[in-house]
Amino acid sequence: MSEGQGGEPLSVVSWLGDAEEPELLRELLREVIDPELGVNIVDLGLVYDIRLSDGVAAVRMTLTTPGCPLSAYMDDAVRSSLYGAPGVEDVDMQIVWDPPWSPDMMSDAAKAQLGWRQ
Repeated sequence: MSEGQGGEPLSVVSWLGDAEEPELLRELLREVIDPELGVNIVDLGLVYDIRLSDGVAAVRMTLTTPGCPLSAYMDDAVRSSLYGAPGVEDVDMQIVWDPPWSPDMMSDAAKAQLGWRQ
């Protein structure tokens, strides 16, 4: 575990900075729409984690399939939506495949938008 000044452990809150920042960034990511499905990447469940530290917005996300041809588009769209937000000087996006995405990760709003019955 990392330590702060004086040797005390850093809390999650101190590591993330202002607790509202990740939520603001998550809201900005709702503007990124998956062009194949027409639903934002947050409601699709593609965004696994977002953190802001030292001016860098770090996004850990996935795509619906490893063979998805949209990785370059998503990278550009995520960077464009976050760059210049309060406190963001750079964006570090990481696409991961574990855990694999499944439709169960979608929000109820995304399922409704796609016409899925619950």
